[in-house]
Amino acid sequence: MRDHFAITVSDSYGSRYYCIRKSTKLLFYIVVFLIASLLVGAITGNILQYLEGRSLAQLNQRLDSELLLFDSHNFKLNQIINKKSQLIENISKELVEIEKDSGVENTDQAASLEERLRLLAGFYGRKEVEYSEIGDRVQQIEGIIGLTEEDMSEADLVARVEFAGLTASHKKILYDSIPNGFPTQVDVITSKFGSRIHPITKIKSFHKGVDLRAEIGDEVISTADGIVREAGYSELSGRRVVIQHNFGFETRYSHLDQVDVAPGDIVHKGDLIGLSGKTGRVDAPHLHYEIRYLGKSVNPYQFLQWEFGSHEIFTNVRGIKWPSLISLINKQITHQTLQLSLLEPVSSAR
Repeated sequence: MRDHFAITVSDSYGSRYYCIRKSTKLLFYIVVFLIASLLVGAITGNILQYLEGRSLAQLNQRLDSELLLFDSHNFKLNQIINKKSQLIENISKELVEIEKDSGVENTDQAASLEERLRLLAGFYGRKEVEYSEIGDRVQQIEGIIGLTEEDMSEADLVARVEFAGLTASHKKILYDSIPNGFPTQVDVITSKFGSRIHPITKIKSFHKGVDLRAEIGDEVISTADGIVREAGYSELSGRRVVIQHNFGFETRYSHLDQVDVAPGDIVHKGDLIGLSGKTGRVDAPHLHYEIRYLGKSVNPYQFLQWEFGSHEIFTNVRGIKWPSLISLINKQITHQTLQLSLLEPVSSAR
């Protein structure tokens, strides 16, 4: 009976005995195991389907929100296009009226006014084309306005859209007016912005700028157009230069070995302002570089990394009203261009 096992069933009528082979018992266990596996698999599949459906629903809700945001700013861009078109139409009407009121009879003068009108129409026509190319920008819209970034604020979004609408010349003026890039030959930061233990006093203090690697005699350049506000010496900063830039920005260059500018000098981006050194309270040669906005120190890191044409600075640097600043630059350049075209002398009759 080694290959069998017995099962006894008892009731009021007596007992019954059943002998089952061990091979049959093993088959029974296998059947039970398979049924249990199928039940576990079915339950697991239902759970995975539920989780996947929930994830897809959340993703769909997020995409709907992003689409509404994009539609809102697309509507704003269309409003800008309509305003530009209306402006072109108004300028055309005004110039026609000027031509009538002036009683121009000379052919040369009439031709000059017509040429002036053509230039103005062409200028604003190009602006209209820039804004009307929204269809071409849709393919790059994620890169331009950062729809995939959850922490993107509306101000950041507007700044990126405004920046995308600028011409190359407008961007160049913005790039030259606001500090950017390294003022030294070597782009290495040796001490960051923020709290630190001062290398001389060994006391924890706030570092208002960054220290850049530089040897004595290395060239130091201005990081933007501006006017030299200060060029002198102090016990802590040593020889230093302070440059006032447009739109509330200021840069400071400390521990210089030589200063090559004087207060009141106009400097352009890339101009030499001095040589790095070891003056003031320092333990080794380097350049201490600061950027201030409306008198408040800001972290120079993002400005050092800013490259021409990029827009990451508008989301990485907080506390600056980038949309208003970009709009102001755009308006100033547009106004200057319009005035220059109107001041073009009219050829006199011969």
